[in-house]
Amino acid sequence: MEWVQLHFLRELIEALLKAYQQKLFVTHTVDELLWGYKDEILSLISVFKPEISPYFGLYYGKNGTNDGDYVFLTGEDNYLNFSKIVEWNGKTSLDWWTTDKCNMINGTDGDSFHPLINKEEILYVFPSEFCRSVYITFSDFESVQGLPAFRYKVPGEILANTSDNAGFCVPKGNCLGSGVLNISVCKNGAPIIISFPHFYQADEKFVSAIDGMHPNKDYHETFVDINPLTGVILRAAKRFQINVYVKKLDDFAETGNIRTMVFPVMYINESVLIDKETASRLKSVINTTSIITNIPYIVMALGVLFGLIFTWLAC
Repeated sequence: MEWVQLHFLRELIEALLKAYQQKLFVTHTVDELLWGYKDEILSLISVFKPEISPYFGLYYGKNGTNDGDYVFLTGEDNYLNFSKIVEWNGKTSLDWWTTDKCNMINGTDGDSFHPLINKEEILYVFPSEFCRSVYITFSDFESVQGLPAFRYKVPGEILANTSDNAGFCVPKGNCLGSGVLNISVCKNGAPIIISFPHFYQADEKFVSAIDGMHPNKDYHETFVDINPLTGVILRAAKRFQINVYVKKLDDFAETGNIRTMVFPVMYINESVLIDKETASRLKSVINTTSIITNIPYIVMALGVLFGLIFTWLAC
């Protein structure tokens, strides 16, 4: 937030922190942390800066809301383009990152995919809370409620400290390391860092800096199981962690002697599994489709069979 950089405001905030006896860490209920609570300091600041809300919450103002307006392709001209995003909030690309490639809006929103998926395909997704597009790759064959599925997962390369991801380092050239992404550019300057839970697939320095971190593939990996014929999602788990970047600020005594680190606040596991009734209906559709698709081959086989029979009878 640029207004914090102003010297007089920094002095004012420091005075308010002392007057209200504010500490670096606060205690609130999960409900308050997620959906918002009224903060004394923010309430006072909002009097002078109305654009600053007196409430703070990780998802304040977002309960029951969507993440923007989308324009999708129907796939009428090419089935590979089914549910592909054309625009998000009136934009065909982002403007947060330092390269055109990193600012691209690729793929779907992750709720559906095109039919007839090949396991060699790389699928692209734009999860808006990540403020960037990501891709998922084939991992394994699965069976969900008796339906065949391809398991796709988010590879470690997505958040790796590589040249391909250099455009996501903000400010330009300021890369924190593998396994974390600084999304402050799309969070009004708030020092929000995103990662996988428990810093799964991140550099060891992030894991060892915090007691209690135990990254585990089974619990912390993001995946999606897709029926390859229809493109329907059968099972999925979107898992990510919200962190804040903390460091000592000389102008604020409240920061004390805190170490510079990526500090985890919470992690989210959004999971979905197709119910048995819906799975049964989908099976019927798939079986019917398979029969219709194979009718020409069945007719050909019957033709050959009857031809052999007639030939044998003629002899």
